[in-house]
Amino acid sequence: MDHIESRLVRAEPYVVAALGLTYFILYSVLSVLRHVTYHSFGPDLGIFDQVFWNTTQGRLFESTMSLVQPQPHSYLADHFSPIYLLLVPFYAVFPRPQTLLVIQTLFLAIGVWPLYLLARLKLEPGFQRLVWALAYFLFLPVAFINLFDFHELALVVLPLGFAIYYLENGRPGLFLLSLVTTFLVKEELPLVGVGFGAYILLAKRDWKLGLGVLAGSLAAFLAVVRVIIPAFGGGSYAYFARRFAFRYAELGTTPQEIIATTFTHPSRLLQIIVQPQKLKFVVGIFGPVLGLTAISGWAAILVLPTLGILLLSNYAPQYAFSSHYSAPLIALVIGTSILGLARLRPPLRRPVAAGVLASSLAFSLAFGDLPFSRHFDPRMFQQEPRYAAFVHNLDRIPPDASVAAENNLTPHLSQRRYIYNLEFEGPENAQYLALDDAALGRSAAALQQQIAAFEAQGYRTIATGEGLALMQR
Repeated sequence: MDHIESRLVRAEPYVVAALGLTYFILYSVLSVLRHVTYHSFGPDLGIFDQVFWNTTQGRLFESTMSLVQPQPHSYLADHFSPIYLLLVPFYAVFPRPQTLLVIQTLFLAIGVWPLYLLARLKLEPGFQRLVWALAYFLFLPVAFINLFDFHELALVVLPLGFAIYYLENGRPGLFLLSLVTTFLVKEELPLVGVGFGAYILLAKRDWKLGLGVLAGSLAAFLAVVRVIIPAFGGGSYAYFARRFAFRYAELGTTPQEIIATTFTHPSRLLQIIVQPQKLKFVVGIFGPVLGLTAISGWAAILVLPTLGILLLSNYAPQYAFSSHYSAPLIALVIGTSILGLARLRPPLRRPVAAGVLASSLAFSLAFGDLPFSRHFDPRMFQQEPRYAAFVHNLDRIPPDASVAAENNLTPHLSQRRYIYNLEFEGPENAQYLALDDAALGRSAAALQQQIAAFEAQGYRTIATGEGLALMQR
């Protein structure tokens, strides 16, 4: 047994690398298949593909779909994601939506590495460490995020994992570099830094670093939402204000009202959080790791900003482990769970680690999106014959023509300056319309009514297929 364990210890990095490589190959293939079989969507693969394509054409971050705003505008008026500049050179070499899907898979695959390093720092060699590599890939949000188009939040797992590792390893410079990198992914991520600052103050007793991180994170958040994004949006962050008012209306319509409600009406706070779907989300996030975050000491603070953002919202996708919004929790929950296991007495760690593996497998089987999971749907990777018979008609659209398309056709037509999503923006006087009755519940009658309505607006049908139509003004 000791001989097997010693060989396992030596093989640890290679086992983790093999797991990551296997995941990368499998989910690159699956995510690309999902797209090429017309199961990807305008929001958000089509949006991001247009943003990247426009950038390679010299129109930095230009979009006609983000913000549900058809006029050309900067995506940075919607979300602060300058990290995309690091990805543009790779996209420029292979300018297609599939490139974004493979990049996303790569980031998620190597996101396991800093968490393995954390386990190696805190736990005994062998099984106790390797469990966390397995738990990472079994963690519910990972596969779901990978198979739901492309989203910037998937890119945060890797630097966030390194932030935890370098902080615990006593390397403040690399910790700060990793943390600041997360701020470049999306505008709300500096709030995660607030959790790090509080943790450093309470657990590490490093007042200089803790206060610096706390104040710097708050300053970064305010600068992004009050200065940088409005600068790209004509002086105001209207979309943020609308989204904020919509998603957190039960607490208030301004940050000041929300803070006041939090401290003066805790019962309302409890009513907002204690809801069946939100409780299911919490169980789905913490159940696979046996709730070890709860015994990680002050480290549990790290998950609170993200958890608060998600659970206080009334927007259902934010508290669904099947959506991209939970991406920061991948690194935060796995990381704090490792710290929680490390706080147990040594004789308890191995059986608890075995429990984590068993629980992760059970949750993944029952609720996950891995090939062996009950949720996994092979039809999402199989093309309907009607698309294969019709797709050549889409090639008739000139590359400089404006197009309005149904949701699952948009990502296949997004490499142009003017592309609109019919579901959210309407036709916008586009030169071409690409229709699909998948958006109408596969109703042939509804499709004919839609065609007739567009004909009344001056469009004519130039190609038809089973449940599909191409129209031109």
